[in-house]
Amino acid sequence: MTVSGPIILNPLELAVLGLICLYAVWRGQPEIPLAIYLSVSLWTRTVFVGPSSATWPLLTVIGLALIRYLHVVRPWSLLPKRLDLTTRQLFPRSDAWIVPWMGLWWAWALCVLFQFELRDKMSIARPLLLFIIIGSLVALIAIRDAAAARRFAIAYLLTGVYGLYVALRFIEVPLSYLLSDPGLSSLPYRNLGIAYYNLFSHHLSIAFLLGIGLFLQARRLWSMTLFIVLALWCGYGIFLTGARQSLSGSAVAAALIFGWALSRAGKKPRRAPLAIAAIVIVVVALYQVAPHLVVREGESGLEESFNVFEDRGGLWSIGWNYFLASPVWGWGFEYKLWSHNLIVGTLADQGLVGMLFFIGYLVWAGRRLPVVWAQTPDDDRSVWRVTFFALFVFALVHGQASGNTMSTAHLHWPLWAVWALSNGVVVAAARQPFPTPPRVRLRALPAGGRS
Repeated sequence: MTVSGPIILNPLELAVLGLICLYAVWRGQPEIPLAIYLSVSLWTRTVFVGPSSATWPLLTVIGLALIRYLHVVRPWSLLPKRLDLTTRQLFPRSDAWIVPWMGLWWAWALCVLFQFELRDKMSIARPLLLFIIIGSLVALIAIRDAAAARRFAIAYLLTGVYGLYVALRFIEVPLSYLLSDPGLSSLPYRNLGIAYYNLFSHHLSIAFLLGIGLFLQARRLWSMTLFIVLALWCGYGIFLTGARQSLSGSAVAAALIFGWALSRAGKKPRRAPLAIAAIVIVVVALYQVAPHLVVREGESGLEESFNVFEDRGGLWSIGWNYFLASPVWGWGFEYKLWSHNLIVGTLADQGLVGMLFFIGYLVWAGRRLPVVWAQTPDDDRSVWRVTFFALFVFALVHGQASGNTMSTAHLHWPLWAVWALSNGVVVAAARQPFPTPPRVRLRALPAGGRS
């Protein structure tokens, strides 16, 4: 059973949001409204700011903050003498071919979309234009240092935390009720009463992973405690949605972050076991008091609960058959619901041309790995490179069971943030053995000591 309807912010919520937006514009920090915008877009219920959808006020704030950023924080000049220099500051030199490559891919997706008979074309065009393209470009321009990445993560985490609270408020569940029924087993609603609960779980998963990054990067005990508690709250929300794709994807992405942290020097290897222990304790406790959140009805055990491939083979077969019927152009997302897989879906939706673009994008993503895993102890951006890359990995994992490349925004903008945060990082080459000097033939000196 699901419920629907818009979310109308009350005066206090509007005041807080307004103050945050004013601060972001005044300080020239577009990453703050960008994080709120990307998180709210996955709530799956339209959020109203007064008489308007939250989309347009937030886009306006992002634009104003970006103008302020390019005028004051990181000046960008349109003068011919300085245009080339300041533009190079915005776009990293390494692998810059990805900009025209993605421009062509996005244009191709829109082209095939409007050539076929998909009834709701905006279900693809809207996330592509408003979330993927805008999110990627703003992330590339604004998230260039550790401070900006941290502000983005805090804004997204807090929005995710509040989004779960709003979802509970929407179905009239007070927070105090969770103490007596943490699994919401006595309510008639499933998946928090959300029709597209997988999308909602994505925003909770992203917030959870960003919370882990904030925990590893925090410098004080109180902030470490706060961030891990908020991350665990978002993780609890993932279980409430019942989305096993998000559970599995979050587990793999979190394992990547912890594996990276355990291989570092300094405080991070000591912090990672604390976070892992906290997550395990919460999951075990949740399984004890609400086992149906971990092992759902009809599932045999944990291996099935975290199996993203369950009941997907038939859907992949249908998507593959659609690809064979139109291998070059695909079907323009006309049958996007049948694929439930990023690879099969790309072939069915965009054909071999779109698949070529996707392969190029994956190659570019793979080229980020050396910088992501590099030992850069003096670079505070390192934790954020691996965290944002983990968000991309999360999209790849859950994308094996749902979603497509042009509606999954976090398949795109996290990698552009990684690219920006990698600017200027030099990966040390493997140490080569000292070359052995060539053998020198000595000549006997003649009598007298002169040659």
